[in-house]
Amino acid sequence: MSKTDRKHKRPNIPAAALLRSRLEAVWLAEAAAQQTPAQLLAALATASQGMKPERVAETVLPAYASAQPDVQAKLEQVLPEWLARQAGLTALEALVGRGQLTAALQIIALRWLAASGRDVLALAPSAERTFHSAYALEEEWQAAVIVLWYSNPQRNRARGLQFLIDHNPPWDGAIKDVMLFPNKPAEQLIEHYVDMWRERGHPMTAIDAAALKRRLVSALKQNEAAGIRLPADLVQLQEQFLAQVLSLPDGPDTPAFSADDFQRLSTTGQSAEEVARFEQTVARRIRLEDGQEVFVDPRLAELDFDDWEDEAG
Repeated sequence: MSKTDRKHKRPNIPAAALLRSRLEAVWLAEAAAQQTPAQLLAALATASQGMKPERVAETVLPAYASAQPDVQAKLEQVLPEWLARQAGLTALEALVGRGQLTAALQIIALRWLAASGRDVLALAPSAERTFHSAYALEEEWQAAVIVLWYSNPQRNRARGLQFLIDHNPPWDGAIKDVMLFPNKPAEQLIEHYVDMWRERGHPMTAIDAAALKRRLVSALKQNEAAGIRLPADLVQLQEQFLAQVLSLPDGPDTPAFSADDFQRLSTTGQSAEEVARFEQTVARRIRLEDGQEVFVDPRLAELDFDDWEDEAG
């Protein structure tokens, strides 16, 4: 066996994983709780020694986000200054400006930048700036609402959400289902998801951002009034909803609704899926013109949007 074969090979650990392990070792150490900010700064500087600012910025955000609240509170006192000492804030600004962060991480990054005196108002792409278009279709029994937003800085790609709103009891105008559109040019999304309603004899109407937010917040209020929890798919899409809908400016008649309200409706009330399952297997409640409610066999119920589950491909 040659000397080369006998040499111990160093493990090939990605730089980001190595840096994250170092950072977590610093702030999770038992001694960290007793360290002064200056001591913690020195320990962080040692942990990130030799790392490029870009690597530091993109690694510290998710590491911080996964830390316990008491650890985060201590780190808030030192992380902006630590990043500033190694050009990390400039790298952080670049990440925000390129739209490479999730909504949750972007909030953290903007907070650190603001704490360091950076002007963040024109830096982050707001929902108002990324908004592309919105559409609504209102029928007697149900409604559909679509929102599209630019998904990249070049504004040549978009994503979107489609909401199904049921006007029959027990929903009474609550959000029943939601679907996320794939990342494609906006024109393709409009052709596939908006124009198809016109082809079926149900053309959608274009609405502005204020009308979109008012319509969807009003529907969320109906989920609350009906005691029906938000659909599981919408809960999974919380980040997109908060960033692209709830962050839009309010109109004069937009009901008050916050991220905390969204979180509360995500965990309280009857399961939306259970209500829908009852309608599909047992009976649907229909409100007649005279206000009376009747139960209809699901096999006989005529749904205006029977192709709602169209595959999001």
